[in-house]
Amino acid sequence: MQHTLSPFITLFTSIGLLLIGNGLLGTLLGVRMSEEAFATEVIGVVTACYSVGFVLATRVCPGVIVRSGHIRSFAAFAALAAISTLAYPLLINPWAWAGMRLLYGFSLAGLYMVTESWLNDRTPTERRGQVLGVYSIITYVGLGGGQFLLLVGRPGGFELFSLAAMLIALAVVPLSITRISSPELPLTGRIPLRDLLAASPLGLVGSALSGTIAASFLYLAPVYARDSGFSDTGIALLMGLSILGGFLLQWPIGHLSDRFNRRDVMMGVSLAVALTSLGIVYATGRSETAVVMMAVLWGGLAFTLYPIAVSLANDFLDPSQFLAASAGLLLVHGLGMIAGPLIATQLMALIGPSGLFWMLAGAGLVLAGFAWLRQRVGPPIPVGEPSTYRVVPRESVYAGGLDPRFEDLQLELSLDLDESPPDPETEP
Repeated sequence: MQHTLSPFITLFTSIGLLLIGNGLLGTLLGVRMSEEAFATEVIGVVTACYSVGFVLATRVCPGVIVRSGHIRSFAAFAALAAISTLAYPLLINPWAWAGMRLLYGFSLAGLYMVTESWLNDRTPTERRGQVLGVYSIITYVGLGGGQFLLLVGRPGGFELFSLAAMLIALAVVPLSITRISSPELPLTGRIPLRDLLAASPLGLVGSALSGTIAASFLYLAPVYARDSGFSDTGIALLMGLSILGGFLLQWPIGHLSDRFNRRDVMMGVSLAVALTSLGIVYATGRSETAVVMMAVLWGGLAFTLYPIAVSLANDFLDPSQFLAASAGLLLVHGLGMIAGPLIATQLMALIGPSGLFWMLAGAGLVLAGFAWLRQRVGPPIPVGEPSTYRVVPRESVYAGGLDPRFEDLQLELSLDLDESPPDPETEP
């Protein structure tokens, strides 16, 4: 195990620093926008811009990386992310923040592409499961742990923004001095969304609604908590423990998903997300501790929806289509992440902070109902070896390529380029 992971220590260090800074910034922005009295609907637009930038990057950044090389691209994307982070306290304007958030989402997606394609290219087939597992741990622990840095400064000042920018900039250092050679981008293809919809309607709808649910919580729960009277410590606990809860329940729910009918598992988990959301609505204003405890369970359930949806789609596809399908599922997941905050903030403006969890309950019920319908009218899941549930790191772009099943796939990455110039970098 040590021999397998030792070549990637610098990569893991860089992505860990990046995720800690990202975890801090995401919660900090929600709290600060609430303190600045931004209109709730405007907060939805600002937070959705992150996902817009993220989706755009999946189409643009591969060409940038091919032309400039991995190390130079990582440095450029990190610089843009750090600059946008430092700009927030200098430009207290929601539309400027929306632009910075779009630029930040674009940059973060590019950083994930560089890191994950490096891991994908340099990991031996027989060790991919171990590397993906370690990467998933780093992702959840980094994002969850970053929430607690909210307690080291004042959300109303500039210090926490500077700290987040420092962590993002510091992530460049380990990767820039690494001695492993630059890889090529992982090979992906394209499957039309209509083909994915025909193959697995629940997989596609589940990918979209899981994005709606996850983004609404991650971006707006700090706003909900601040407007509900939570202390800074309560906000950090709410966000940090819910993300860590998502990590802890990945394997138990994944085991159920592999052992029992996956549609039933999707229906049960979605219904549980809805009921837990209603429980949080009831506890709001009554007990901060109860809200945090239920949020841990909520995160453990909600953050497994996307991996279940991906596994469901793969159940109806040929293994040679898995990696290409992941690109389409990621796209609709990103579109769901854009829509979620926009819808949730409308409800929050109408009925108060708890409108967030009313919306999450509704989304969970819709997904549970659709899973029930597909179980009744859809074709049976094909008999044979089912697609294995895989833990998907939060905000991953290419992590699916680390799945050992993808090693022998030869799918063409469409970059809309006439030719791919050689990597200009020279490594020591």
